[in-house]
Formats: sequence, C-alpha cells, structure tokens
Amino acid sequence: MRNKLYIAHVNLAHGFRGGERQTELLIKALYEQYQLKQILVCREDSPLVDHLQQLPELEIIKLRNKPDARLSGHCSLKGRAAIMHAHEARAAQWVWLHSWFYPTPYLITRRVPEKIRDNLINRSINSKASALVAISSAIAKGLQTQFKRTVELIPSVNAGLKPDPQNSNDIKKYYADFFVIGQIGALVDRHKGQSVTLKAAAMLKEQIPNLKVLFLGSGDDEPMLKGLAHNLGVNAEFLGFKNNVADYIPAFDVFSFPSNYEGLGSVLLDVMAAQVPVIASDTGGIPDIVLNGKSGLLIKPQDSTALADAILRLKTEPALRSNLVTGGLEQVAEHSPQAMATSYYQLYFRLLQQT
Repeated sequence: MRNKLYIAHVNLAHGFRGGERQTELLIKALYEQYQLKQILVCREDSPLVDHLQQLPELEIIKLRNKPDARLSGHCSLKGRAAIMHAHEARAAQWVWLHSWFYPTPYLITRRVPEKIRDNLINRSINSKASALVAISSAIAKGLQTQFKRTVELIPSVNAGLKPDPQNSNDIKKYYADFFVIGQIGALVDRHKGQSVTLKAAAMLKEQIPNLKVLFLGSGDDEPMLKGLAHNLGVNAEFLGFKNNVADYIPAFDVFSFPSNYEGLGSVLLDVMAAQVPVIASDTGGIPDIVLNGKSGLLIKPQDSTALADAILRLKTEPALRSNLVTGGLEQVAEHSPQAMATSYYQLYFRLLQQT
C-alpha cells in the first residue's frame, strides 16, 4: 500500500544548475519540515546524488544514461509513490511514460520561459499532468496561454548560501582597491548577456577608473567574451565555475544580471541575501523579485547604456543603494526554502484528495 505522501522527484538533467539546486532545496526542506519519505529518480552521474545521498528517508534510483534515461528505471519505481514530481523537461517525459505503465498522478514544475514545442506528445504530457507549476508569473502566463489550464505559481527560493568567513574576507580584501561589478552565470551570451556588462563597463572607464568586472561561470562563449573585454579595454577577470560562489558575492559592489530571458533568476536572491544591490533585465520572471526602485533596478535587455547609468547611480547615491539592499532582504525573506516546501506540501495533499 502506497504511503499517502510518498513523493518521487524526477530530475534527469546532466549537470547542476539552478533547477537542480532548487530540487535539492525542496527535497531537504520537505524532510526537515515534514519528515517525508521521498524518492529521487536521477541519472547515475547526477551531482544530486552526492548532494543528497546522506539525507534520511530518501531513496535514490540512479538511471543509466544509455540508451536513453527516459526509458529506464520504471520497474524500479513500480508506481510505489503516491505522486511523481517532474523538475525539468526530460523528467516530464519520464513521469508521463511511467504513468501509462503504473497509473500514478504527476505534476510538472516549469522553470524556463520558452514556449514548449507544440506536438502531440507534449500536449499529452501537459494535459495529463495533475498540476502544472510555474516558478514565475511570466512562465505561468505562457503555460496558461498554451495549454488553456490553471497553472500554480510557486517561485524559486534563495539557497541560503553560507560563505566561508575567512575565505570571503580574503577575497574581499584582494579586490578592495576596485569598484567591482559581478556577474554569475554560464558564459552563454545570448542568454546571460555578459557582453552587455562589458559594454557598460567600457562606458564607465573615465567615471570609475578603478572599475573591475568579475565573471563567475564557464561556457562556450568565454573566448569571445575575453576578446571583447580586451578590445574594449575593460579590466575583467573570468574566474570560471566556483563551488564556493558565496565567498565571492560580498566582494561585489554591484551585481549585473542583463539576461535576455530568464525563468526567475534565483541567483538574484542569493546576491540580495549578501546585501549587494542588483541591476537586472526587465524580462521573464525577473520582475517578480526585482521590484524596480525597491529591491533592485530594472533595465531593458541589451541596453548597455541604461546598465552603465544604473551602475553609476549605485556608486554615487548611497541612499538608493541602502534602500535597494533593504528591499532585497525583504524579497529573500519571502522566498525561503521553507515557504517553497509548504506550498508544495499543500499542493501534494490537494492533488491526492482529487485522485
């Protein structure tokens, strides 16, 4: 007999990005608050295994990557869970397929703003789901328009990242002579807009002679971005992917986030928690947490001039800076892992009552 709240989380991502961090935070918070027994279905090489294998009351089902992880592992679960929770697109295909063999309700969390490809399978996956969940109002609106159904809104949360005090202090001292513009994210310019940050920095070389740009993250566009920084004469460092990203954030004077599209941008909450003011694009789900003039400054995507103006304002207007830091901390308090776990716990219960 199935446990009434035995939840199977499915995440078939290869790496560990924002969605996987949110999956980890939810699983941990559900155990800490409700002591739920849970299952995690993931790839055998998923970083989630290392992050969660010591959590009590969690069974991990590891799927082999070949021939296709979406086709494996169904017999291991055998419909034992009361509800399946898909955390990304491949997982949505997995739970849909599993539901045909072992009738089990499932919900899907959608974290990206792109429209889902319109085909028979995707229509079936999303119409058969007991619930669709969006992490931002922009994603919710898109899903409602595409599938003509109610969409739940449960935003991503801050990770509660804790810097190592000594290391963080050393990093801050190292960059103490600079006015630091920081940006965190994969070096994929069409998505994260690092070139916009570099162009804005180039405009400020005279007003802020000690300006330095720090990029944390890796990606295919690193050579192009390094070349652009050199051509623009911008003092920029590319630090690569860092596991201890929280140690670097306090060294930032300003956080730049000129994304061209974004589901929500949960890293903004981590930066706000470190009391660093943010400037971000007015796109996707970003305005859900960056309230212009209250918890950050919003600019149009690809507008390097507006970004430069906003950076200069934050350098020269301490009152504005202080107000944005206060507003950012309010957003952090509203977006906690505990709040996310409560929202999903209540949703799971409601879906069980409907089955």
